[in-house]
Amino acid sequence: MTKNSDRSRPSLVIVILALALAIASTAVPSAPSAAAPASRRATIGLVQEPRTLMPHFDLLSVAHETQNLAFECLLAIDEKGNYVPRLATEVPSTRNDGIGGEGRTYTFKIRNGAKWADGRPVTAEDVEFTWQVITNRSLPIPSRVIWSDVQRVEVVNPQTARLHFAEPNSGVLAVMATDSCFIMPKHMLAGSDLSNAPFHRKPLGSGPFQVQEWTAGSFIRLTKNPSYWVAGKPALDELQVRILPGTEGQRAAMQRGEVDLMMHLTTADLSFVERLSDYRVVKSPTHAQWQFWLHNEDPILSDKNVRQALAYGLDRATITKSLMRGTVEPMDAALPPSHPMHNARVKKYPYNVEQARGLLDRAGWVAGADGIRRKDGRPLRLEILNIAGQVERRQVIQIAQENWRRVGIDTTIREIDAPAFPPTMAQGNFQIAYGSFGERHDPAFALWLGTNWQRYRNERALGLLRRALTTVRRDQRVSLVREFQAVAAEDMPILMVAPRIFLNAAHQRLDGYVPTLSGSLWGAQNWQVK
Repeated sequence: MTKNSDRSRPSLVIVILALALAIASTAVPSAPSAAAPASRRATIGLVQEPRTLMPHFDLLSVAHETQNLAFECLLAIDEKGNYVPRLATEVPSTRNDGIGGEGRTYTFKIRNGAKWADGRPVTAEDVEFTWQVITNRSLPIPSRVIWSDVQRVEVVNPQTARLHFAEPNSGVLAVMATDSCFIMPKHMLAGSDLSNAPFHRKPLGSGPFQVQEWTAGSFIRLTKNPSYWVAGKPALDELQVRILPGTEGQRAAMQRGEVDLMMHLTTADLSFVERLSDYRVVKSPTHAQWQFWLHNEDPILSDKNVRQALAYGLDRATITKSLMRGTVEPMDAALPPSHPMHNARVKKYPYNVEQARGLLDRAGWVAGADGIRRKDGRPLRLEILNIAGQVERRQVIQIAQENWRRVGIDTTIREIDAPAFPPTMAQGNFQIAYGSFGERHDPAFALWLGTNWQRYRNERALGLLRRALTTVRRDQRVSLVREFQAVAAEDMPILMVAPRIFLNAAHQRLDGYVPTLSGSLWGAQNWQVK
């Protein structure tokens, strides 16, 4: 595979870049003129298949995006970044008495006319039930952030739910406006075995569409929710979500004009889409990043010297310039530059082979004749977990492998399918794992206080985040969050790579597509096909 000589280092990068450029520059034949789709139907392409459509049971973005079509939250975030009411009639504030006790209570008034797809009304009891599900420790819920801080949900009346906290909580509105707050129907799910319920494959929500059919590995068909609370919406009668996991299939579908929206493309697809006259690239707002989770309780990775050596030994500039086409820059802080609480002054880890080697020397790992370091007779060998099926992800890991071998670290790749990734991470069945994670505009710190797959145990650092959640004054909250980023950058529990940009290709015939921080598929009720 890669040679031990330093002079051979550029070989893999050059091969990968050449391959990517060859793909991007391949002459793209003009898309055949397909028959115009029915004006009341749209087709969405997904790069991965969801594991479940039951809210709160999965962390994959494709699951959350698809759930956005069938479920609603109490609030949402509009295209200007403002909180707006959805199932709730107004955004709680101190002015409307929705926030009380200096941030210890949040009152949500459920709008009259909000109904489940079976015609039953959405009530405050559904809000209470959703909280009970998320905080039920016997259920495999991957993140309970903010909800676990709720002491009780008071059903004031059928249309009013009040959340009670022991301390002020600054992350409530952000959580209630994103996928962490999809409200669940009590009348359908109470008393059932939620881990194995048919609801996972055939859910019923209060959103603009309802799931009618799911053919594994092929498509999910949704139809208009006749009970949707917005008069005259959705404008479309049907959505078909096609599962297109391979680059070739995705590109062929766009060339033939078979999809109205292709979701979550890689940067390698940018030039391809730009050559298709019928499609435009739409970026979804996000505060996400690509990263390597490091298992901080692993016998090797528990040593901070090793974790920092991995950071200095990774040529992230080459990754962002070649594979990510210069659309982003390497990042070191726990929040990307797009986030208003980003700390630009954290410890930096520029590519430095000698610095990485010195840290490994300090950790007691001695270089062997084959270039691989050893300690007590054991080779410095690490396994990298990855989601299979995406070329760009594997190319990033291959560059990392070559980089790390230069400093004496041998690595292997283990690939699993997307639905298996969250439970594998939750079980701690990894050493290093590559993927992405996002944060909310008002941070809830799910990466650190929710999943914490990296097993980061610095209580001083995590305490800063807990204090931030209970701090009312925004300037003080920002200061705490930025202090946490400084501590985390020194500890290196997660190796940040670069901001993630969610790229979507929208056909010119699709009108009204405006993604927001609530999701790339939020607002589908407003879509029209021309």
